[in-house]
Amino acid sequence: MKKKIKTLIDIIMTILFILLMGYYVTENEVHEILGTITFILFIIHHIFNIKWYKSIFKGTHHFQRTFYIILNLLLFIAMVGMMVSGMMISANVFAFLDIPTTMFARRLHMLSTSWGFVLMAIHVGLHITGLMSNLNAKMKNSTFEYVYYFIFVLLTGIGIYAFINLKVWEDMFLVNDFKFFDYEQSPILFYLKYLLVLIAIALIIYDIFSLVRKVKNKKIKN
Repeated sequence: MKKKIKTLIDIIMTILFILLMGYYVTENEVHEILGTITFILFIIHHIFNIKWYKSIFKGTHHFQRTFYIILNLLLFIAMVGMMVSGMMISANVFAFLDIPTTMFARRLHMLSTSWGFVLMAIHVGLHITGLMSNLNAKMKNSTFEYVYYFIFVLLTGIGIYAFINLKVWEDMFLVNDFKFFDYEQSPILFYLKYLLVLIAIALIIYDIFSLVRKVKNKKIKN
């Protein structure tokens, strides 16, 4: 039951995160409410995983585990950065705090949001091993094997294009002081692009670590 609740929270958080990327679609008040809900779910997520934090310094720290620890810590920092900066520039939910909006807060919000999204996508990539293994096993030597691989290559390619088109990398490195949106673009298309970016990053990470595991297993056998 606990595992199902954790999975549900993770799915809801992922959906909300994608919705939050469309600030111009939801408008400010809804954006702030969704952001607050996301952060609350994030806290609950970490309460459920408190045992993981207690085990960080225990056991063997191989490449994958070390990468996972660093990733989680960076994601935690990004989420805190999002919430703190969000409170600093809030015009609705946290307006009662009466914190003057500064360029630093805006830049911090753009920085932490863009990195948080990419880190979350990487996090998803590390957690789809079971799902992908089952799919690969079902499709291997089947009629649709090559179609299956083509679809994932296509999704990865489109996702990389969407990443460039959305200029996510510019936000990650603060190339511009403000986030610019194409207000004539369909909201559905906008969110679809971010979903494809998430899928592409997740698949790339899955492939990289699958290769690492294969190399490691090969060395063990030899």
